[in-house]
Amino acid sequence: MIGKSFAELTDSLIWVGRFGEAAETARRGLAYLRVDVSDNRGRLLSALGQALGAVGGYEPANEALQEALNIASQLSDPKLEARVLGARSIVNMHFFRLREAAADGLLSEQLGGSESAPWQRALQLRVLHQTLLYLGRLEEAVRIADVLEPLARKLGQAYSMALCLSTRTWAEFGKVPDLAKLEAGFQQVSKSDQKVRFAFWEVLSEVQLSLVDYIRGDWQGALVHAQASCRPDPATSSIHGFGQGTLFRQLAYAGDRAQASAILREKRTWLPTIGQQNFRGSWLMLALVVEGLAMLGEQSQAGTLYPLVRELIDTGAVTLFPISRFTQTIAGVAAAAAHEWEAAEDHFQIAMQQAESFPQRLEQAEIRRFHAMMLMDRAAPGDREKARRLLSEARETYAQIGMPRHIEMTQVLVESVGR
Repeated sequence: MIGKSFAELTDSLIWVGRFGEAAETARRGLAYLRVDVSDNRGRLLSALGQALGAVGGYEPANEALQEALNIASQLSDPKLEARVLGARSIVNMHFFRLREAAADGLLSEQLGGSESAPWQRALQLRVLHQTLLYLGRLEEAVRIADVLEPLARKLGQAYSMALCLSTRTWAEFGKVPDLAKLEAGFQQVSKSDQKVRFAFWEVLSEVQLSLVDYIRGDWQGALVHAQASCRPDPATSSIHGFGQGTLFRQLAYAGDRAQASAILREKRTWLPTIGQQNFRGSWLMLALVVEGLAMLGEQSQAGTLYPLVRELIDTGAVTLFPISRFTQTIAGVAAAAAHEWEAAEDHFQIAMQQAESFPQRLEQAEIRRFHAMMLMDRAAPGDREKARRLLSEARETYAQIGMPRHIEMTQVLVESVGR
């Protein structure tokens, strides 16, 4: 009875995002159970690992989850194993171990994920959905959303429902760019009543609204939403740095070098560390910072981040939801900044292939713009002509979507090519 009570209380704390309290409750329950080999001890260890993964280090979380898996093996309990694998999938996603997260999430479903407690399963499906998006496996992510959405509706889990809506909204925009539909979808997403409970959700909704204004050319509105995305970004959250990266990029596009530089000086330690387990927020921040530095003309700084961007690609990430920037695009920008010209060409070529296969028409235009900027910097024979063609194609897409600021930027580049 004690074990079951602690397990249920720990689960409840995790579901409402109170991870520190959940970890402490799990430890108290484990102290009562000592070394008992039981389902409840396995559940508590699984919950402890999940909670530690949200607020602590990867190693202690993984240690607790491995012990839980050992108990599931001793008990020959596939249901418990499915639960632990689902929890490990969540932890791996927090640390951007995307291939491992997807493998665990899918195996958890096969072993009996449908028999998990509804709230736990909804959480696991939500994380699997996000992981598949990052990996660029859009069709699989949509299939998971088809399972998650009715479950979330039944539970009244507005956050998961809105996340599915967000995915469908952006996927549709990629095929047929319609700014009015994109804004309507993201406005609906931002009204979720879960917004005040989860830091990630509040950051996500503000970043998406900032993205809409960025696309339409209302950079003051984009800046307001970017500033709002920084407020609920606790240092213990796995999305730590995401809001600040969004603000940095928007300031860079607005040409506010002083404020952008101040943010980077203050928050630079939030970027990933090579060879370590890094939270997903730091990886998202990296991509935004590289792009912002390129727009500020700080090529030397952007170039020094290229090794980190290569490590980002090694995580398996293809597209960085919800900023809708492809990792290969960012790698091309960073490689160009480092004057690694051949590598930059390769990255842009791969990014274009990915953007065409999704499809993602806006990203295709953005790739052309960044590629043209690289060609202008390299200035090899034939580069100016190719850059001019890429810019013309990008400008045509910007005009079709309705992106006046991007048209202006592209025109400035075209005039520069002509000189």
